[in-house]
Amino acid sequence: MDIKVGRNWGLFAAGIALVIIGFVLLMVPGLTLVSIAVIAGCMFLAAGIVDAYAYFKYREAEGLSGWALAYAVCDIILGVLFIVHPIASAVVIPWVMGIFVVAYGIFEIAAAVRFRDALPGWGWVLFASIVSLFCGIAFFLWPGTFALFLGFFLMARGVQMAVYGVSLPQATIVAHTH
Repeated sequence: MDIKVGRNWGLFAAGIALVIIGFVLLMVPGLTLVSIAVIAGCMFLAAGIVDAYAYFKYREAEGLSGWALAYAVCDIILGVLFIVHPIASAVVIPWVMGIFVVAYGIFEIAAAVRFRDALPGWGWVLFASIVSLFCGIAFFLWPGTFALFLGFFLMARGVQMAVYGVSLPQATIVAHTH
């Protein structure tokens, strides 16, 4: 058996989808908060599922910590809450997302700095993490501009996922038949 190193195209595709949704929110900020809640819920749910799958499949090969699973669980919980309760979510979205995004930004900044030698493209991850932290703070300070900052956050998160998808090795075992 040999180990083949490839790319995680599912993670890359989910990242590109988040970038596209973020771009749409920047171009059409007049979407209602309820629509944003449902769209964001779907994207967080998808990101959480992909992250959880990647954690369980690659945690040993890539040395993933429990924080990777915690991100996935947070994404899934937020996604389900936004989809199931879009009207209630619309009222509290800026503050709930602010808490999540500030915590997420801090953890991602720490991870980018800690793993800078092992993570190709770590500068993009650090930049996207700083953007995420700024967006989280903006959700608290200017909740009326939530759609705009959500667009920036989704684009930053999408860039991170796309960078991870093409830069982190994906180990698969290849069996030889004689």
